[in-house]
Amino acid sequence: MSNQNILDHGAKGDGETDDAAAIQATIDKCAAAGGGRVVVPAGRTFVAGPFELRSKVDFHLEHGSCVVANPERGLYADKVFPDWEDGTKWIHATGAEDIAVTGSGVIDGRGRAFVADLQPRRHWPASGRPFMLNFEDCRRITMETVTLRDSAFWAVHLLGCDDVLFNGIRILNNPLMPNCDGIDPHRSRNVRIIGCYIEAGDDCICPKSEAGFEHYGATEDIIATGCTLVSSSCAIKIGSGTYGEFRRMIFDSCIIRNSNRGLGIQLRDGGVVEDVIFSNMFVETRFGEQVWWGDATPVYVTAFEREPGAPLGVVRDIRFANIVCRSENGVYIAANKTDAIRDITFDNVSVKLDRWTTYPGGNYDRRPSVMKPERSETPTSGFHFDTARDITVRDCSVTWGENLPEYYRHALCASDVTGLTTERLKGDAAFPDRYEAVVTE
Repeated sequence: MSNQNILDHGAKGDGETDDAAAIQATIDKCAAAGGGRVVVPAGRTFVAGPFELRSKVDFHLEHGSCVVANPERGLYADKVFPDWEDGTKWIHATGAEDIAVTGSGVIDGRGRAFVADLQPRRHWPASGRPFMLNFEDCRRITMETVTLRDSAFWAVHLLGCDDVLFNGIRILNNPLMPNCDGIDPHRSRNVRIIGCYIEAGDDCICPKSEAGFEHYGATEDIIATGCTLVSSSCAIKIGSGTYGEFRRMIFDSCIIRNSNRGLGIQLRDGGVVEDVIFSNMFVETRFGEQVWWGDATPVYVTAFEREPGAPLGVVRDIRFANIVCRSENGVYIAANKTDAIRDITFDNVSVKLDRWTTYPGGNYDRRPSVMKPERSETPTSGFHFDTARDITVRDCSVTWGENLPEYYRHALCASDVTGLTTERLKGDAAFPDRYEAVVTE
């Protein structure tokens, strides 16, 4: 097995020279020798345009090293999605096996170089933004302890991959950068995300199933545990690209702080989402700028067509257990077809509602969808269910804080729900002298 230092193959590490060719030469030599480790040495910054990882190669960043994206946008011409403006390749691999990205160094996407307008509430990006790391049709990927910083687009994109491990990585993205996701398993399977810290200007962990890649099959067998997540949109979200199937996912023992939305499922394009468990979580959500999706809902499951006449699909067999929510808005389950959401269980879920930001409330955000208005003006309840079947609420509670706006209402409000079961639900209305604790229509 080979052990190669990129300095020995012409890399400068001066923070100015593009070292992509030297890095690629090192990776290729290591792969040709049967695999091994490519070392990015400490104490230097290596600027690089696109380069490709190879089978059986560990791309290892020593402590104090940094690989930073070349800000020249014209270098990033190779697209993953043919019809998308964004999602080009920077650090990437296709059809490779036994890849590793390890060490305690930094990969910096230089996201601000891909911004067209630095608005104070949200940056407006230029077109052609690259993924930080894109893996397609790869097997046995390991990423450990590295720091990914300031990605211009999704930080890690897994397309059609199998057997992937993320262990203790940090993703520190710009909270003002849209579409700046953390880890996106896309039509991939057997993905484990363990002990990671992710700050994202969009969704932190986001399984997807976009159109045009049906040959890669379902998004399935995903586990995320022991993570801390901060998001300008949704910390853990399935969708909104839901053209295929999602099944067998467990999200457990995570802390979600200071996010627009906590745990979400957005069915928009047909497809099926089934057999998902969210458990043992602390979820803190708050209102933010309305340019970002998410109106402070700690749990959000919706099924609406993206476009008129589009297929809808189904969400079923979803379980939320042992979850503590502190939020400015309540749990929201909604669809516009009766059988689109069914068999949802809330077991030992506590919701405490209060207001501590000054953004407007009394809304549920339904973007992107055919629903008008996209942000419905609806009084806030601890649990709000609209058009679903077979929902169980067991050993749950709703409490209210000190700052109660007039649009705070019931512990539970259900409309057009067939098969609603409540067992030992604790909690009054926000204003018990004016409203009932539980309302069903």
